[in-house]
Amino acid sequence: MRLKIFTGDSMKAALAGVREALGDDAIIISSTEEGGKVKVTAAMEIPAAKITPRKARKPRPKPAAVQKTLKELEQEDYAQSLDLPHFLGHHGLEKALMKRIIETAASFDEDRNITALAKALDVMFHFSPINNDYQKRPLMLVGPPGVGKTVTAAKLASQAVLSGRAVRLINSDTIRTGGTAQLEGYAEILKVPLIEAAEPDLLAPAIDTGRQPDELVIIDTMGYNPLNSDEMADLHHFTRVCDVEPLLVIAAGTDILEAREIAETYAGLGVRRFIATRLDVARRYGSLLATAAAMDLAFAGVGITPYLAKGIEHIDALSLSRLLIRIDDRRPFMPPQEDIEDDEGNTP
Repeated sequence: MRLKIFTGDSMKAALAGVREALGDDAIIISSTEEGGKVKVTAAMEIPAAKITPRKARKPRPKPAAVQKTLKELEQEDYAQSLDLPHFLGHHGLEKALMKRIIETAASFDEDRNITALAKALDVMFHFSPINNDYQKRPLMLVGPPGVGKTVTAAKLASQAVLSGRAVRLINSDTIRTGGTAQLEGYAEILKVPLIEAAEPDLLAPAIDTGRQPDELVIIDTMGYNPLNSDEMADLHHFTRVCDVEPLLVIAAGTDILEAREIAETYAGLGVRRFIATRLDVARRYGSLLATAAAMDLAFAGVGITPYLAKGIEHIDALSLSRLLIRIDDRRPFMPPQEDIEDDEGNTP
């Protein structure tokens, strides 16, 4: 493999240099921005398959609900030309980030279709899915209150059990009402041990005592307020007493600026990957890209439904592209007009 660095005033200019020097078969390894310049590291590899150009544009895909799995989305055809500003704008992306995505996609031969968008996202973001077969460090799920960490812990445990791997659940969320009972219920269904570790000093014994060589350890934590320095200091203590991987869990539909600040705060605790949950109750996914872009966090998976059977699904650049171009036309429920009463009990 031959590596070479290309520099340009924009991503489009840098990628043009890549194409001129290495040809269309070049593989993009990484990209950075320094001093107003874009640096792209590229390499020669096995030529990628090309998409046969279409002679005529097809109509846009009809809007549909998002509750499909990523595997089902992969079976749909999105080879036609796309109005990327229209689709990306729907998700409320910040203008600078949306511009970078569009310019990067435009630098590829498959300009304006989903392949170009997927290649752009692959250049700009990182994808590091959780693999039960190779995950050795204990996973500590962290994040703000109410994002679905306990359900995520149960989903990851369920997937590991189904793959034949021994699992240990640890609960440090002993303060929240019902938190322990919820995880106990999941552990009983999955027939896996559940250990409580309410204090950081109890975490190491909970992880190591009687642990099997290939046992996957998943730690559920309480929801820590990223705006509360005392709570974050407490979480920092938990993440440092043992060699664990803190994994951020954040809900889709979060305000984009809030998502960025949450990512910045938790990255300071060593978070390098995140799982996005509740995609089924959100219509816009700009917060996912904002979370990834804020501190260069990698996508580790997504939770599309609250059901354990669906699990945490792997996501890559192509499946993320398919999510972004499916504009969801669902609307919040509004009761019939005759069912609405004013403060005095009168129907308007």
